[in-house]
Amino acid sequence: MILDSIILENFGAYGGRNEAVLTPDNDKPIILFGGMNGGGKTTLLDAIQLAFYGAKARISNRGKLSYKDFLKESIHRGVDPEEGASITLRFHRMLEGNVHHFELQRRWREGVKGIEEAIYVSCDGMPDDVFTEHWDETIETFLPSSIAHLFFFDGEQIKDLAEGDHAADILRTAIHSLLGLDLVDRLETDLKVFERRKKAEVLDEEAIEAFQQVRREVEQIDREQEKAAMEEGVLVNETGRLEKELRTKEDLFRKEGGNTYLQRNELENQLAELKNEKKAIEADYRELVAGPLPFLSIKELLSECEILARHETEVRRERILLQVLESRDQKVVAALKTEKIGADSVNKVLQILEADRRGRVELAKEPIILDSEDTLAPQLAHLQNYILPAAEQQSQDYLSSLAILDEKIIRLESELSRVPTAERIEVIIKDLEDIRSRHKEKFGELEALRLRQEILQRQRTAADVKLDKLGERELEASNVEDDRKRILKHSQRVRATLGRFRTKVINRHTTSMELLILESFRKLLHKKELITGLRINAETFETMLTGKNGKDIPFDRLSAGERQLLATSLLWGLARASGRPVPTIIDTPLGRLDSSHRRHLIERYFPCASHQVLLLSTDEEIVGSYYKTLKPFITRTYMLSHDEESGKTHIQPGYFSDINTYENTH
Repeated sequence: MILDSIILENFGAYGGRNEAVLTPDNDKPIILFGGMNGGGKTTLLDAIQLAFYGAKARISNRGKLSYKDFLKESIHRGVDPEEGASITLRFHRMLEGNVHHFELQRRWREGVKGIEEAIYVSCDGMPDDVFTEHWDETIETFLPSSIAHLFFFDGEQIKDLAEGDHAADILRTAIHSLLGLDLVDRLETDLKVFERRKKAEVLDEEAIEAFQQVRREVEQIDREQEKAAMEEGVLVNETGRLEKELRTKEDLFRKEGGNTYLQRNELENQLAELKNEKKAIEADYRELVAGPLPFLSIKELLSECEILARHETEVRRERILLQVLESRDQKVVAALKTEKIGADSVNKVLQILEADRRGRVELAKEPIILDSEDTLAPQLAHLQNYILPAAEQQSQDYLSSLAILDEKIIRLESELSRVPTAERIEVIIKDLEDIRSRHKEKFGELEALRLRQEILQRQRTAADVKLDKLGERELEASNVEDDRKRILKHSQRVRATLGRFRTKVINRHTTSMELLILESFRKLLHKKELITGLRINAETFETMLTGKNGKDIPFDRLSAGERQLLATSLLWGLARASGRPVPTIIDTPLGRLDSSHRRHLIERYFPCASHQVLLLSTDEEIVGSYYKTLKPFITRTYMLSHDEESGKTHIQPGYFSDINTYENTH
């Protein structure tokens, strides 16, 4: 399994939406989180376990709170409880030879009947009803909650193991789960119940009556539990049926155009706006047609007219010039004659002037057809070169806009034509609201029934305690009948046999566990020659160490740091023995270790604890030279920044801002 990302919404100290990408790179298994005490590190570890296990999760601050009360308390204080909180985990794992990507989301909010919790699971991007409905069984099959502490733990758990008070209990639970001895434990418990009943057969009348009364209570509770289980089955079936019917009604609502019906007013407004826009463009287009646009149809005639207008302007100029020249020539000849210039010279000048006029007469005699102003030719040129191209482009723009508007209008009119009648759709809406109401009611009944089952289970446990006390108190005085003694004796023998069987199974399989734990311990311990052997007592589950001289080493002979390394080795070795490819998550990983032992964890444990390692460190742990040593194995880092004023923690990329100071001083 690889955790790809986690999203926290209003969970604990995390206000709003916070997301962290957790996928490691190759050869860089570590995702490092930094945060001050109280900043949300443990809450992040709790969130992952809560998402996986729900009510079975081992959560740090739950205390004696019921599961529903804990969920209520874990909603961020600045958020309306009705809005609620959620945890989303994205991960991928191998199933049947193929990699599948999962998204697991656990949401809860405070409703009318208290906390309402829901879980959703999707596989490869598609909602998966089977995984969603049977998630508790699925996760218990892959990673039982009883051994989750081998992979998800904190410095406090290592401390408990190191001090030795709870080490045996933790080992017993882990080994039993790893070896599947839960069935043997359950059989042994059933035999104890059987013996208790046999012991009660010879109690005095008062004790018998008390015993019978408790037995009747147990039987009544059993009947109620059985009845509740049957009711639960019925409610689950009815809720599922109503949910399918609800989906069918929702599909019918969509197919009948319900969504379009709800959007009818919006569609009509859009249609009106489009038609108004079309009218405005058509008005502009009509104005353009009433103006210069028709001249586009006679562009060639306009060019010919322009040429003719320019030519006629030249003809008029020549005519005027010819008149001016004749008057001038007459004056010139008269002046020459007055000056008594020779007749030959005058005639010569006269011939030159007449020849010049004759060259202009031909153009001046050409007919004038248009007889227009001289400004006509420039006006025609301006019309052709500027006004008509602009009008043509504007016409094309208008036509293009009108085509687009017509297409949109047709599409909207088509959608509106498919809008169902109010009578038809209101019937469907009424049916939809009715089935939705019934589904909600059945779901509420199911939640209430499950709450009652929890109460019955607590009552059953209390009644069992009473039965034990009554049976043990009168055992010696009442155990007189041979048949009963024989039955009790054989039952006790069977339990003894089960005990021996358990011990042999443990002895048979603990060798590999011992080797893995010893290998882990020697890898972490800087005094490799100190420890040569490690054994786990199959009955007491105490850990025994052997020195190089073959003698046992008392647990208290180890230093505090060495005991913590041993505790870490126990968790590491058992996790390896499980054979489950699960990420390792460690909160406050260095705890109270001294510098030499810390370095061994940094160099020898964290980089190879698992294929994916999440470390939640304070500003006094993985900093300075430790951070520099670990950096080649880190894919990414995050800071858990807590704002005291708003009371919110945010997940941000980066690490402690004073890391350089630590590197310079350590």
